[in-house]
Amino acid sequence: MNTQALQNNLMKDKSNEAILAEHSKTIGQPFCDNPKISTRDVNVYYAENHAIQDVSLDMGQNEVIALIGPSGCGKSTYLRCLNRMNDTIDSCRVSGKFIIDDIDIYAKSQDPVLLRARVGMVFQKPNPFPKSIYDNVAYGPKIHGLTSNKAELDDLVEESLSKAGLFNEVKDRLGDSGTGLSGGQQQRLCIARTIAVQPEVILMDEPASALDPIATAKVEELINELRKNYTIVIVTHSMQQAARVSQRTAYFHLGKLIEVGETKQIFTNPLHELTERYITGRFG
Repeated sequence: MNTQALQNNLMKDKSNEAILAEHSKTIGQPFCDNPKISTRDVNVYYAENHAIQDVSLDMGQNEVIALIGPSGCGKSTYLRCLNRMNDTIDSCRVSGKFIIDDIDIYAKSQDPVLLRARVGMVFQKPNPFPKSIYDNVAYGPKIHGLTSNKAELDDLVEESLSKAGLFNEVKDRLGDSGTGLSGGQQQRLCIARTIAVQPEVILMDEPASALDPIATAKVEELINELRKNYTIVIVTHSMQQAARVSQRTAYFHLGKLIEVGETKQIFTNPLHELTERYITGRFG
């Protein structure tokens, strides 16, 4: 990068920081009536790095809410707080209120394993177990004792694969390894595995970033269908994807929640200058 380009980038960064300093509070619609999950005054530190700063946000019943923003802005860190995945990182400290249906997610009495059954997660890269397709889906229900016999387990596996839009593609080879499926099928298998433990919320961390356009379209169709029964929080770098699947969008920048609103409004008439700059590709 030449000296002039470097100076321009530094000026641009300073400008963005100045704008952020002028508007320290989230604008738009961070809260909603009858939320499934409410978070207030969330702060997250990795050692001395203040990764999330005073974020307050609600996620509605049967809503898809998209978290967008530049790389490193804190959206995945925030997502991982919602089912205590950050508990596995020794240097991570989390503070604030996290409430799901009037239950404190971070209460000492709350079992993280049971929480993660209620608040499931689908990761960026498909990660099926090195087991059969059937056993991938059946594993969680067995662990949590959700069925009492083989017939009930068979029905639950079929139902979960059907909800994930995969059953008709694999019904004749349920004994085959899940790792032998295509990338898109593997991701839908992971979604079926998440659904099988009967969650109430599904977290998705860039679930289609490693998939081709056809597989991505299938996952997006699935998200639209799943919203009938679940609250879904999705982190995505694709603004087009956010526009297609979400009802509300939350824009993060440098660990702060800048703006939240109805997705159409965010992409056509953002209220915050930083949001507008990101949406139009002027930075990030």
